[in-house]
Parts: sequence; structure tokens; C-alpha cells
Amino acid sequence: MPGYNKLEVGTFFHHIVQAAAERGESVADTILWVRDLGYAAAELDADDLKGTEYLEKIGMKVSSIYRNYRWQEKIDEEMMLDHVRLARSMGASKIMAIPGFYSDKCKDQKELERMHEGMRILSSIASENGLMLTIEDYDNALSPIATMEGMNSFLEAVPELKVTLDTGNFIFSGEDILAAQDLFIKKITHVHLKDRLWSSSGEGDILESTDGRRMYPCAVLDGDIPIDTVLQKLCENGYSGYVMTEFFGSMSYADNIEKSVTNLRRKGWIE
Repeated sequence: MPGYNKLEVGTFFHHIVQAAAERGESVADTILWVRDLGYAAAELDADDLKGTEYLEKIGMKVSSIYRNYRWQEKIDEEMMLDHVRLARSMGASKIMAIPGFYSDKCKDQKELERMHEGMRILSSIASENGLMLTIEDYDNALSPIATMEGMNSFLEAVPELKVTLDTGNFIFSGEDILAAQDLFIKKITHVHLKDRLWSSSGEGDILESTDGRRMYPCAVLDGDIPIDTVLQKLCENGYSGYVMTEFFGSMSYADNIEKSVTNLRRKGWIE
């Protein structure tokens, strides 16, 4: 986009693995293909690292490593230490934690307090090891971070915590991504570029939002989320981190990897 610095784009390693299967080739060859399309980094699941050893060899960075925790049940510090060790060993500067889920729709306050405590402990461990800890809005009715209010409760409980802005998840709870971006703008240090299609039928897994929208995964800038406006606001506020294309549940990960980078380049957001 004229007047703004170009952004660096990455995608999820999960998507690369799925694309390799679709293309009938090795994960290493697909990483090479993804890199040559213009992707600079991959996002990793701490509990699914098979094949990630090829990233460094092929010249792709690790943007962040995320992990699903179950702190509403038990705070396991060994899992936290392992998470941090993985990030340091793979050159990631950020980690992301999904704190767990309420056990039922009653949303027990004690469970929330345990999840806050888990985030405080992990934040301290991450900071001691030179890492930044983030959270994202998570599209599940039992998630404590499915809304702006829920996200804010963690940011208030852990002041040093930062935000990974997921552009496609606030709509799950019927909330506006632009309002969420404005609320968290000073905390945003990482971005998941997730588009959603609901104005017409798409392909892949359907997610129904709390207000009844039937949403499909799609390539970035092919859906109904105002991605251009989000990116413009980020650039106006000096954002310089990665933007990670995300489309879990896709019919074709290979197609969406290629379409997303093509769309972002066509609009001028990346080189």
C-alpha cells in the first residue's frame, strides 16, 4: 500500500504440512515452495513439531510457538518450561498461550482465576528468558478469551502480556474486529490474518458464530473481514511484526497459501 512500509508475511506450519500432502511431495519441498512464494516465517504448535527441523535449513524463521494449556484443571510449570525451551532453541521471540476452557457454560470464576494465575506464571518465565508472551481471541464458546471483555481480563491480570490480533475470531462472538483492534492497539505485537466468508457459500469446515452466521475458511482478502482496513490501521500505528496467514479447516491449504500471498502482494501490503 503506498505510503506504508511493506509487511513480512508468514503462515502456519500446520498449513504447510497439509499442503505437502495435497501436492504429493515432501514437507521440505513444500517449505521451499512456500518460501519462494514470499513467505518469511512459520507459526508452530509446540505439541506438533514433526518436520519443523527443515525450516532453518531452507531459510524460514519461526514467528511464534503456541501451546494449548488446561490451566482450569492444573497449572503445569514443566509444560511452560518446555514451551520456553522450544522457543529459544528454534529462534522464536514470542510464544502464545491458550489458557484452557471453562468446564461448562456457567463459566466458573475459580477456573478463570486459575487460568489468570497460569498466565502470570508463564509470563514471568517467558520474561526471564527474553521472550514475549501473547494471547489471542479464541473462537470457542467455552474459551475465556472469546470476547474483548475476556481478553481484557487477562491483560488486566497480567500487565506485561501482549496481544496476537486474530482478525477472524472476534466475529465468532458477534464482535467487531475494528473495535477490538482499537481497544488493543497498544498491546498488539503479532497478527494472525484470518479471513472468513459468510456472504456466500464457501468450501471447507463451517463455523457457526454465536449470532448464527455460517462462516467458511478462505484465503486472506477473499472473505468478508475488513482485512485492508485492519492492515492500514496497523501500519498507521507503526506495526512491524509478522502477519501470519491462517485458514484452519480449508478444503485446500495449498490453494489458500498461494492465493493469500498473491492477494496481499496485489494490494501492495507485501513485496
